[in-house]
Order: sequence, then C-alpha cells, then structure tokens
Amino acid sequence: MEQLIWFLGRFHVLVLHLPLGILTLAATFEILARFRTFRSLEKGLAPLWMAGALTAIATVVLGYMHASEDSFRHMPAVEAHRWAGVALCVVACLIAVLRTGPWQINRKIQVASVALVVLLMILTGHFGGNLTHGDTYLLQYAPGPVRMLAGLPANAGPRPKPKDLASADIYLDVVQPALEQRCSSCHNSSKRSGGFSVASYEALMKGGSNGPVIRAGEPAASDLFRRVSLAPSAKDFMPKDGKTPLNENEVTAIGWWIEHGAPASATVGSLQPTAQTASAVQAIIGGQGAAENGKVVIAGSANAGLPTVEPADENLVASVVAAGFVVRSIYQGSNLLDVDYTSRTPVTPEIMTALARLAPNILRLNLRRAGITDADMKTIATFRNLRQLRLEQNEITDVGARDIATLTHLTNLNLTNTRITDEGLEAVARLPDLKALYVWGTPVTRAAVEKVQAGKKALRVEVGLSAADVPPAGKVVPPDA
Repeated sequence: MEQLIWFLGRFHVLVLHLPLGILTLAATFEILARFRTFRSLEKGLAPLWMAGALTAIATVVLGYMHASEDSFRHMPAVEAHRWAGVALCVVACLIAVLRTGPWQINRKIQVASVALVVLLMILTGHFGGNLTHGDTYLLQYAPGPVRMLAGLPANAGPRPKPKDLASADIYLDVVQPALEQRCSSCHNSSKRSGGFSVASYEALMKGGSNGPVIRAGEPAASDLFRRVSLAPSAKDFMPKDGKTPLNENEVTAIGWWIEHGAPASATVGSLQPTAQTASAVQAIIGGQGAAENGKVVIAGSANAGLPTVEPADENLVASVVAAGFVVRSIYQGSNLLDVDYTSRTPVTPEIMTALARLAPNILRLNLRRAGITDADMKTIATFRNLRQLRLEQNEITDVGARDIATLTHLTNLNLTNTRITDEGLEAVARLPDLKALYVWGTPVTRAAVEKVQAGKKALRVEVGLSAADVPPAGKVVPPDA
C-alpha cells in the first residue's frame, strides 16, 4: 500500500501545473472584468474558480502522498511548501464558493482575495523550487544589491573557466559542478535526501544521516564514490530513478580527487595527474588552452619515460573511430594515444584486428563493457606500450590475466567485475611497474589481496567495501523530537 501511495504521489509534480494555470487565468479574468470592455468575462469566473479549487485539492492530496516518502521526512522546506499549498487551496475553495453562491462580493474583498491567491501561488512555487534546486536557485544570478538583501554574497554568475588544465581547480572547476549538476536535485540545502547535501564543500564532507560519505585518501572506502561508480542496475547506484548519472570522466575525476585528500581547493597541475586523469579532467573542463595542436599537455613527471613512436596512420585512426572508439593524443611532442571504446555493442574480431595495428601508439586503453574475452587478451597482450588498461565488466578469467601479466609496462589496471580469482590476482600483481590494481566485484579474496600487498608495498589494490568496512547506522533523532 505504501508503494502505491508513493507511486501516486509522484504525479503531484505533474498535476500541480493545472491549478496554477487555472488560478492564474481566474485572477486575470477578475482584474479584466472590472473594465467595461471585458465585463462579459464575469460569466466565466465561477467555473474557473471551481476548476481551480478542485485541481488544487487534487494537487494537495497528491502532495501529501509524495511528502510521505522517506527522503522528505523532517524537512522544514517540505513543511513550508506544504502549508503554503494548503493555504492556497483553502483560499481558492473559499473564492469558488463565493463565486458560485447567490451573494454579491464586495469589490475590496475581491481585490484582496485575488492578491492573496497570487501571493500564495508565488510562495508555494518558490518553496517547491527550493526543494528541487536549493534555496539560492532563484537568486543565483540576481543583481548584487538583490543578493545582498537576501543575505547572499554580492558576486553572482558562474565561475570563470580555467585557462588551462594545470590551473584548473579540481574541486571548484571539476568536482563541485559535476555534483551540483547531477546530485543537487535531491541533495541540496533545502532537500537533504538521506540528510546529505552537496550545496557546499562543508556539507559534502559532513555527509548524511549515516555519517561521512567521503573518506579522504580512500576512494574505495568512500560511499559517495562507491555509489556513483556502481553499475546503473545496482541497488545502491546513484542517482536513482533514471536520472542522468555522472559520466565516466566525472567519476574518474572524483575518485582521483578523493585519492588526493579531497581538498577544498587545489590546482590540477599541483597534484601531478596521470595521463588517464588528465584526459578525464580535460574532457570535463573543455579545451581552455590546455591542448595544443590537438594534444593534451600533461604537466610534471607524468610524461617521463614514455616511448617515442612514429605517427599513427590517419586512415587507420579514422577506421578505429568509425568502429566506436574515441581517440585522443595525450602528450605534446609524442604520437601516443588515449583510446576509449564507447559503443554499446561488443567488439568484433575485425575491430580487434584494426586496434592491434594501432597498438604501438596506444598508451592508455579503455575497453570497459566491450565484450572482451580471454581470446581477445591474446591480441591485447601484444600492446607493448600500454601503461593503463581498463577491462572492467568483461568476461575475463585467470586465463586472460596470465596474458595481461606479459604487459610489463602497465602502471594502472582495472579488472573490476571480471571473473578473475586469487590466481589471476597473483599473476598480474607481479607486473614490475604496476601501481594501482582494481578488483572490485571479483571472486578475489581479502586474504589474497593482503598477501600481495605485504609483498609489494608500492602496489595499491582496491578491492571495494565489505560489511566490516561500513559503520553501523546510528539512531537518527528527528529535529523536532
């Protein structure tokens, strides 16, 4: 029964436009009917007010159903929106009764009631908007004096775009805009679903009802990162209800930000990004002087020790792009490539053959959810210049892991949600330059991970969260308790 109520309640956001439109038309007719030219509009006032009252009642009922969801409980903003809506409904009903009755309405009462309806519509809409966008949404781009009257800083408008990749601020230019765009509809200063808000850095780091969602330096132990990086079909995946999720570049950047301590402000250049991270951040902020001649400039030691190769054949690159890959140059002065497979269909043997011809130029390869099998790993094992390889959510077993173990220059390997076991883990962990290995959602055991890390201190193995890593939920005491 509860789920049926919640289902019906979500029609509130659809139905609410009916009374607003009808009551606005009724108020307009009330004003125009006072002029002789429009006196004939009097005949339409009674049915208009009656329609407005009935749709207002339906909206309030659905609103109560919607507000019964767990995410809306004990929220002052919900209460303000509720009572403003109820007041609007009551006033609309009173006017409808007066308009349909035999009595004459005093002109002053007429004016006052119309003014009250308009005022209540504005208040109800404002409080409802706060729930969806936060309480600063309406005044975000208001003139300085107006913002100051509302208790907000005088400066308005979006943050200026960074001039280049190195000067971009990882939180202010990358993480905060991503979270605000994808998460703020449910987690803002007015609507704190789960007690959590992304409205400010302080609120983000504070976390929600069950405690912090970010553990600085530990992406795998951070609930926020875990949820946004899950498969969309997973129960805990965020955002819910089919809303547009963070894209792959945003997830990568957020994980990297957390890994580097989740600072409130720090330039990308000062954190020495890897090629993978630099590529992800570059894609988010756009080409603001961070690329020259189509090549991403990566500052610092991230470029050290990379091979020199001949330029890739342009026709070959074009054929790979046509097959569903995104191909980017990643280092100024070299011909090395960052290659991502973006198609939703599994790769074919023909695609793998074309990719193999490009192998000498590929430094970073992303084959996430590409239908890669152990047989394909025989081909990928010939990509001798690979430094970073993403193979998550593919049917790869320990057989494929043994082929991966021949890629001696790998520094970063993602095998999340594959079928490798402890045997495959031990095989790839022997790679001499490997610094980061991701094995979430695999049969790999904690004991095997601990054994590997004990023997290789420089290797970070991310195995995800276990039940022991999640603190027990504390008792949540309502504000009005």
